[in-house]
Amino acid sequence: MRDHSHHIELSRQKATSQMLEALAAGGFGQRVPTEQVDLTASVGRVLAEDVTAKTDVPNALTCCMDSVAVHWAAFADLPEGELPDVSTWTEGVDWTFANTGVAMPEGFDTAIVVEHATFSEDGRLLAIDAAPSAQFAGTKPAGETMGAGDVAVAAGTLITAEVAASIASAGRSVACVLARPRVAFLPTGNELVPPNVPYAEGSRIPFAGRGRTYESNSFMVRGKVEAWGGAYVPFDIVADDYEAIKETLLKAAQVADVIVLNAGSSKGSDDWSVEVLEEIGQVICHQTNHGPGHHSSYAVLTVGERLVPVVGISGPPGGAAFTLNFYLRPVMRAYLGLDPAPELIPARLAAFFGPNKFGPGSKVAERAAKQGEARPPEATGPDAEFYSVRCMLLEAAEDGTLQATPVPGRPGTPATAKANALYMLAAGPGDVFPEPGEIIHVELR
Repeated sequence: MRDHSHHIELSRQKATSQMLEALAAGGFGQRVPTEQVDLTASVGRVLAEDVTAKTDVPNALTCCMDSVAVHWAAFADLPEGELPDVSTWTEGVDWTFANTGVAMPEGFDTAIVVEHATFSEDGRLLAIDAAPSAQFAGTKPAGETMGAGDVAVAAGTLITAEVAASIASAGRSVACVLARPRVAFLPTGNELVPPNVPYAEGSRIPFAGRGRTYESNSFMVRGKVEAWGGAYVPFDIVADDYEAIKETLLKAAQVADVIVLNAGSSKGSDDWSVEVLEEIGQVICHQTNHGPGHHSSYAVLTVGERLVPVVGISGPPGGAAFTLNFYLRPVMRAYLGLDPAPELIPARLAAFFGPNKFGPGSKVAERAAKQGEARPPEATGPDAEFYSVRCMLLEAAEDGTLQATPVPGRPGTPATAKANALYMLAAGPGDVFPEPGEIIHVELR
């Protein structure tokens, strides 16, 4: 059996910070290529250059509401509270209609909201019941939103639907954006077969039969990569073979900015991933202090002047799903110059997590140490922490506040399908679980 006693275990926070520090020191994300994209295809991309306004916005005195446009001179010398006699006013000379967001009619400088005016059946102005407060009331001057040449949207901004509209308002239909990070996905495992392979009980390769598993994580990885602004680079299933994994990793490093290596990081006789990474790269950590997803890893390969991060994720889909959130998302965001920190949401705990089986006075850990099927603790010190990743249902309570309810079951099981959030529950010896009513911080799945 190979010696794994040297494996580095880090917390999620330390693993991510050490990986990002190593990447930043090597210039990761500092020389990202740029490209011009049509604004209709820009949502989800990151601006590489400031967007400036082509003209003043608005480019003329503009009405702020559906109004009657008037001349301020007709009101300027009247005593406070007095209104002019409009019975002799002529449309187009003394007053006219002005609409929301439209330039004020030439020669008119002030607006009275239309609800303060009375009209005859044929559209003549009969009376007004309120006076404007000052000249230019009800209007917006040219350039109030932005002047020609002003920065409408700054470089580094993630383009949302609203940001795209702001860019268009500045008179631009094309945006200069950062190239998408190319994310290669390498599924490993002798047991894996593509989901389109026919099933035949007892059959050997290339059919799916006894002991064969349909490879499904590629669909999940692709969806997450593209949702996070990346370009998915697929690779075929890689056998549990040292040289095959090494060769594929080196090939992926030539064509990708980030590599996701799926499975093979545990301690099985066919698990070679971390040994390969130790040979050809720098391992940040071999495992993390949470479960599921304990055997998540980080490593960095050097390709010429480029650093290529390798994100090792759990094999089972339930663990792979959130370990991608934990470890791939921050790397991709760092590449794009976005904040890599997880987005935590405060919520009131609505129900008990249950007792901590490793809590004060518990004999579970002691009994488990004597059971062959129970993995012994791998804490690196008496104060080391362990976290249980729990599925949560985040929803509005009757009083309108957010509440989070634990959903029984491990991530990825049918029982947790309704869960929409995750919580890192400190579940080591001595840890006391939060009580219902306490505020905890969860993150969306």
